[in-house]
Amino acid sequence: METRENILSRRSIRNYLPTPVSREDLQEILEAGTWAPSALNLQPWYFVAIQSKEELAKMSEIMERVANRLEPSLKARFANAPAVVDETTTFIRNLGGAPVYILAFQLKPDYENKADMINLSIGAALENILLAAHDKGLATCWLTAPVETLVGDELRDMFAPGKGSLVALVTLGYPAKEAKAPRRKEGRFTII
Repeated sequence: METRENILSRRSIRNYLPTPVSREDLQEILEAGTWAPSALNLQPWYFVAIQSKEELAKMSEIMERVANRLEPSLKARFANAPAVVDETTTFIRNLGGAPVYILAFQLKPDYENKADMINLSIGAALENILLAAHDKGLATCWLTAPVETLVGDELRDMFAPGKGSLVALVTLGYPAKEAKAPRRKEGRFTII
C-alpha cells in the first residue's frame, strides 16, 4: 500500500471479529513501532501486546471500572447525544471484542521530567503501529481512557512492572465493519 493511501484510509475501528492475529504479524507491527523517530534517540517506549484469554479477562475487569469512571464526564459532554455515551462506554467496557490489546508505556520511570518530549516520541511509535496494522488489513483504535481514569499505574504494575507511565492503549484485530472518515476540520495548517 502506498504511504498516502495508508494514511488517508486508516480508521479507528471499535468493533472486531474474533479472528486471532498471527504472532508474526503482531511482531512485525510492534517492530514497526520501534522504528519511529524519537527525541534524542531515546526510543522511550515499551509495548505489551495482550492476547491470552486470561490476560484479556483481567483487562475486561479493569475496563469496566474505566467506563464507569468516564461515564459522568461523557454524559456532561454529550448531554444531547446519549447514543454517543452508550456507544463509547460499551466500547470501553469490551474494547470492541478485539483479540489483541497493546499497552504503550514509557520505558523508564525517570523519563517523567521530560514528559512532553517522551510522549511525542511514543505518539510517533503508536502511529507507526497503527499504519503497520492497517497495511496488513488489521484495524486499530488508540485510546487514553485508562490514563484519564487513573488506572495506568495498576496496568503498569500488572503488565510492565518497573517501567514508566502508561501512555495509551490500542485495540487490534480484524474489523467487523468499515468506518467512515470523520469530517476534517478546516484551518489546521498554513503554508507560508
